[in-house]
Amino acid sequence: MALSNIEKQQAKLEKLNEKVKQEKKNIDQRLGHEIIKDAKLDYSSLDQGTLKELASKIVTYLNEDSIAKSNDSVSNQSNEQGTEFDQPQG
Repeated sequence: MALSNIEKQQAKLEKLNEKVKQEKKNIDQRLGHEIIKDAKLDYSSLDQGTLKELASKIVTYLNEDSIAKSNDSVSNQSNEQGTEFDQPQG
């Protein structure tokens, strides 16, 4: 009987994994569609090399944006902490 329960749970897990996989695929497709639509790209010009180049540019932009936000956060924290020490001694 315990084996039957394990097999049922395994079947549920496999179904759930398949759902996750399908949802990731849907997100990939929607994201790609939105980028193509918003950038007004011509489908006929999107060969494998162009796709890789665009993906690389998007990743670079997102990473740079993420780093800039991180640096801004660190800078703001430094400024907030530094104000205690920047006051004149008197």
